[in-house]
Amino acid sequence: MKRIWFALWVATASLLLGTGSTSAARQLPPNPDEVLAYQIWTRLKSAPHLENNRIYVDVDDGIAVLEGTVETESKKKEAQQLAHIDGILGVNNRLKLWVD
Repeated sequence: MKRIWFALWVATASLLLGTGSTSAARQLPPNPDEVLAYQIWTRLKSAPHLENNRIYVDVDDGIAVLEGTVETESKKKEAQQLAHIDGILGVNNRLKLWVD
């Protein structure tokens, strides 16, 4: 019985002091690919010519993948140019033209 109470006390103390496994998960550094994808996404969303388009961004090992739809070929090229940021090795532009 003493072992159970001791184990409960240690578990409670770990949670209160933040030394449990949940605090370790919160302290992991962000995934570099996710950071790059977010940076590209914000650039695309802030571009005035691309605001009405549906563009999804994914980054895998430094390669950006753009998927979705845009209105014109020039907007497709603009999105690709905006996706070239520091840390991106290449852009796989899978954007399709939006047809009414």
